[in-house]
Parts: sequence; structure tokens; C-alpha cells
Amino acid sequence: MNRRRLAEEARKRRIFNAKQRQIGVDVDALNYQVQEHRLARSRETQRERHFADEAKRLSDLAELMEKQKQEEIVEKNRKVDEYRTQEQRPEYRKEFDLYDPNRLKKERPPRISADEPCPISGVQKLAGEDLENRDRMQKQKNQVREVLLQQMQEKRMQNFKQDKEKQDFEDMLLMQDSHALQLAKEHEERRRKAVADLKEDNKTIAEETRDMNLRDKISDDISKKKDIEYNIRSDLLSEDPNVARSSFGPNRVVPDRWKGMSEKQLEEYRKGQVQQMIERRRKEDQEQRVKAEWDAQLIHQENIALLMEQENKERRFDFNKKVSSLNTELSYEQRRQQEFLEKVVYTNVPTKEFFDQFNTTSR
Repeated sequence: MNRRRLAEEARKRRIFNAKQRQIGVDVDALNYQVQEHRLARSRETQRERHFADEAKRLSDLAELMEKQKQEEIVEKNRKVDEYRTQEQRPEYRKEFDLYDPNRLKKERPPRISADEPCPISGVQKLAGEDLENRDRMQKQKNQVREVLLQQMQEKRMQNFKQDKEKQDFEDMLLMQDSHALQLAKEHEERRRKAVADLKEDNKTIAEETRDMNLRDKISDDISKKKDIEYNIRSDLLSEDPNVARSSFGPNRVVPDRWKGMSEKQLEEYRKGQVQQMIERRRKEDQEQRVKAEWDAQLIHQENIALLMEQENKERRFDFNKKVSSLNTELSYEQRRQQEFLEKVVYTNVPTKEFFDQFNTTSR
């Protein structure tokens, strides 16, 4: 019924829509075009956003590469300057001796020793000439004096070190002996004190133990005597059943004095059990009867529900039959109305000029 109702409403919208029937506008096609235009615009917007994100990413990448390139150039220039400073100094050149500003300061005077050759314009070396004799003798004396002074210093240091080590060893022996004596005295003092304390503790414990045993014995004797007197004078050992009666009621007893149930009480107890069994059977029979009545009531309710459901089905069938006949009559009336409109009312066929007057705007 729902599907038929929806189909009927759709058919009525197609038939009774005067704008679509007379002018000929395809509303579904226009809606489809609008939807396509919106989808194309959203896709274009998404594509432009993607292009913008990609351009930003490429710009950041190019900026990062440019920064790295500048850093590489700066590092390369720094290394070149460092290399020039360390490896290409002016004094490393082959022709530096030609324009060295300190060249005259570096030159040596002629003939400062006998091993040097004589200049061309000077006097040649004479036989028996010894220019370095004085310096050599002075150097030898200085060297001998330094060696002697060094040996004397080493000897004094060695003697001082030996004396110091001997004195340190003797001081260490004395300190160890005194420390050992002090430790022995302290150990002996602690041992004597521990022995004295142990003797005092043992004596105190022995006295306390003796006193405690005596008190326990006296207390045990008193307790046993009281227990014997209580058993003799009390009703505990008697055979009288009245001593077990409780002050809280006739049905209660004192557990520590109760001697058991009598024959009369046992008979009453058995009669009570039989009465409880009879009462229990009566309650179970009554419950079975109530349960059977409830089951019968439920079956009756189910039968009534089935009858009502069958009646509802028959009513729905009659209602559907009436609706179907009504729909048939309406379809016949609409068909006659459509034939009347097509054959009697709409006999004038519109020309091309009639349709040209519509859709003349920029839209």
C-alpha cells in the first residue's frame, strides 16, 4: 500500500504540474545541471587548493635549498681562507728571499767560526788559527760545573728521601703499636663490661622466672579449688531438669545445664513434625490448583487474541479491497479527464514563435 501511494503521488506530480506540462521545462534536467555545476566548482576549488599547497611546499623547499647553498658557499669560503692562512703564507714562496723585509737581520756575519769558508775577497784561514778555543773551553767548564751541581743535588735529594722514608716508617710502626694497644684495652674493657652485664641479666631473669612460676602455681591452685567448690555447690552435676529452664520463656533452655528432652517432649516434637508435613502437602495442592487455573486463563486469553487477530486480518482485507476499487475509479476518472483535455481543450497546437518567447534572458 505504501508503494502504491508513493507511485500515485509521483504520477499526480507529473500530471498536475502545470508549469512542466504547458511550458515544457525539464526540472530534473535543470536540477541535474545545477548539481553538476556545483560538483565541478567544488572540484575546481579543491584542485586550486591542492595547487596552492603544492606551490607553497615547493617554495619552502626552494627556500631551504637556497639557504643550504648559501651556507655551503660560506663554509667553502671559510675553508679557503683558512687554507690560505695556514698553507699559503708569504714565507712559503720560492722568491720570498728577494723581498723579505728582515733579510738583513737574518744574515750572519762572515767567519764566526773556523768551519765556515772564507769569502773571496777576505784573508784565507791561517795555520794554527783556532777561533772557537775560548768559547769551547768556557762551554766545557760550564758543562762540568753543571754536571757536578746536578750530581750533588741528586745525592742530597736521595739522602733526604731515605731519611724521610725511614722516619715515616718508624712513625708508622709507633702509631700502629699505640693503636693496637688502645684497641686491645678497649676490647678487654668491653668484654669485662659485657660479662658483668650478662651476669646481672641472667640473675634478674632467674629471679623473675622463679617469681612467675610461684605466682602461676598459686593462681592454678586457687583456680582448681574454686572449680571444685563450684562443681560441688552448683546444679551442673545434678540430674534435676528444672535447672535448665531459662528466664526468657518456657520454650528456651540454658545450654550448659540442659540434660536432653524427655519422652513427653519427644512425642510432642514428632507430632509437630507430622502436622508440618500435612500443612506442607495442603499448601502444595493449593499451589497446583492456582497454577492450573492460571494456565487455563492464559489459554483462554490466547484464543481470544487469535480470534481478534483473524478479525483484524479480515477487516484489513476488506479495507484494501475498497481502496483498490476507489483507486480504479479515480484512475478511470483521471483517464477521462486527460482524454478530454487532449481532444477537446488542447486542440490548438503551439507554433515555434510561442516557444521562442521563453528563455530569452542571459540565464
